[in-house]
Amino acid sequence: MKSFIWTAIALSAVTISTAVASNVIPLNSTEELEDAIQQNDLVLLNFFAPWCPHSKALVPEYEKAATVLLTDKIVLAELDCSVNQNICSKYNVQGYPTLQLFRKGHPSDIFPLERNSENIVKYMKSHLSTGLTHLKTTDDLKKLQKEEALVVVAYISDNDKASVEQWESFSEGLIDDFAFGIATSKSLIEAEQIKTLPSVVLYKRFDTLRDVYTGDILSDQVEDFIKLNSVPLLSSIEPLNFMDYVDAGRPLAYIFSDSEEMQNKMHELFLPLAREYKGAFSFVHIDVNQYKSQADFLSLTGKTWPALAVHNFKTGARYPYDESKSLTESNIIEFLKSIQEGQAEPALKSQAYAVRNPDDAVKVVVGKDFEEIVMDKSRDVLLEIYAPWCGYCQALAPIYQQLGELVQTYHSEEGHGIVVAKMDGTLNDVPLSAGFSVKGYPTIKLFKAETNEIIDFNGERTLHDLVEFLNKHSTRQSLKIDLESLPQSLIDKESDTSDKTAVSGVRQHDEF
Repeated sequence: MKSFIWTAIALSAVTISTAVASNVIPLNSTEELEDAIQQNDLVLLNFFAPWCPHSKALVPEYEKAATVLLTDKIVLAELDCSVNQNICSKYNVQGYPTLQLFRKGHPSDIFPLERNSENIVKYMKSHLSTGLTHLKTTDDLKKLQKEEALVVVAYISDNDKASVEQWESFSEGLIDDFAFGIATSKSLIEAEQIKTLPSVVLYKRFDTLRDVYTGDILSDQVEDFIKLNSVPLLSSIEPLNFMDYVDAGRPLAYIFSDSEEMQNKMHELFLPLAREYKGAFSFVHIDVNQYKSQADFLSLTGKTWPALAVHNFKTGARYPYDESKSLTESNIIEFLKSIQEGQAEPALKSQAYAVRNPDDAVKVVVGKDFEEIVMDKSRDVLLEIYAPWCGYCQALAPIYQQLGELVQTYHSEEGHGIVVAKMDGTLNDVPLSAGFSVKGYPTIKLFKAETNEIIDFNGERTLHDLVEFLNKHSTRQSLKIDLESLPQSLIDKESDTSDKTAVSGVRQHDEF
């Protein structure tokens, strides 16, 4: 493996030099990013935008951390999303700045703490461990349990080389989230009352204190076992543990309370249900006084507390409990079963029906008529889902409007069968029937006629690339706009205006 110093020099040599020497490595292309993460075991990458005040505030703290971490051969790098949009989209960057940890070439974890140099240094040094501890005695196990809140130990026969290799490979992929151990000592296996080999035990400091998985070490099954059992049956949710529940992979039932007394009552009601439905749902308390916006997101009216809502992270579906009904055990069971059986109707956020003119070059879509317009199989529909505050969306707006006008005038809609449409993703939901959820703004997709096949637009957001995309993918193939004849004034307008629109609109937001 090439040394850290060589990598830093090599990467710095192909970037724009700065007047002040920096220990943060700037990355300006996919190639440079791949070089950095493949040639260094640990890389923390700052996805930033130069106009973002949070990104600006991070600069001195990030530089300070990079300097401290030099001796540990840990690379701190940065990538400007305003000029590397495709890379940032690939890694699903949702806000600025995003600090993504890469381990041995693979994205591993998102930095979850307050963004200051001290936290960054501690966080990165905590990831220097190899992650797999060989345990021989109960003292070894107790020491690891004392050091780590979650410990996962594989108990394997000392002659089962295949399982040992599987465990070593498996644990490497999750060492940023858990402490891993391996035990082949007969005395330790007996002391821990392990009856079947191989077995995996998750040691924790809540609920049952330990959970046991028996059988072959199959990566998907073991990972699901660990993530499911690494969250409490019923506890409070907050930003620091939110992703643990996402990783658990179950629909999350939020129990909203506005006082400690109310939460205690809800705990008595829901704890038996959390036990009964373990594996089907995860359950959490949430303080409505602190997280009222989450109640709004889940389509609760906020008129009465306590309240209940379920969010399915995989489908994006949100199910608010009927607030006119009392929260009783029988009512809650009926509600949960209706979700399990697919009978519950998910909430669909939508503006009022738009007032449309048949001559509109870009059709406005809302949640209520998404299926009617976007999934109309008689037409191809190019849909942009945007956010009004998004600088990229603002920069795209005149280009997208011109695209609509160009498509409209080139041939009639009846001739080429293409509709250009847009929807405000902050006020309207994509229905489950569409088969996708919005990960960032703007999102541009083509819904093909006849089949509703969805083709993602991943090109540069220029008039040239958008027209080329429609020329290539339209169903009827009757739209063949000459790319050389396109007006030059708007072809590169997005890049020219992105900074201006960001200044006027996006500076208030720490997100796409």
